[in-house]
Amino acid sequence: MENVTQTWWWQVINQAGCLIEKNDSYSGATVSNHGYNNEDYSYRSFVTRLPRLGSPDVIFIFGATNDDWAGAELGDYQYDNFDQADFFTYRPALAYLLQQAKERYPNVRIFFLINDILDKDFKESTIVICNHYDIPYIELKDIDKKQNHPTVKGMRSIAQQVLTFISKEH
Repeated sequence: MENVTQTWWWQVINQAGCLIEKNDSYSGATVSNHGYNNEDYSYRSFVTRLPRLGSPDVIFIFGATNDDWAGAELGDYQYDNFDQADFFTYRPALAYLLQQAKERYPNVRIFFLINDILDKDFKESTIVICNHYDIPYIELKDIDKKQNHPTVKGMRSIAQQVLTFISKEH
């Protein structure tokens, strides 16, 4: 990437005629608090950052990839009675994230993007939990990558897949 206009999210915003209120993405961030090298990523996890989103109309959550790559445990499917320890495993952390997103932003369209290179257990877990909370998910396909990260061509493909999906959701 040479500039922001090459990112998938900028292309979606630009082509859909939207305004961005906040981009709270963070390199290497995980949904759960489990980070790379078994580090505590509480300060940068999606669970921690959710309350900082402002007053959006639409939220795109593109998560799970770093949880997968960092070796986070899946944990059990859990939809209530969360404690801090639960947020160090993927399934409870994602369930809490989506539950809180729906409660905190009740009139907001929320979409989850599923990376095409996710481990099958992370992908399946994400779909099960999104379905539980009635969160539409976009299963990305055939994203051009270099060293497992989207190229400029891959970013265009993500943007087109997102735009196609959300246009059908209106």
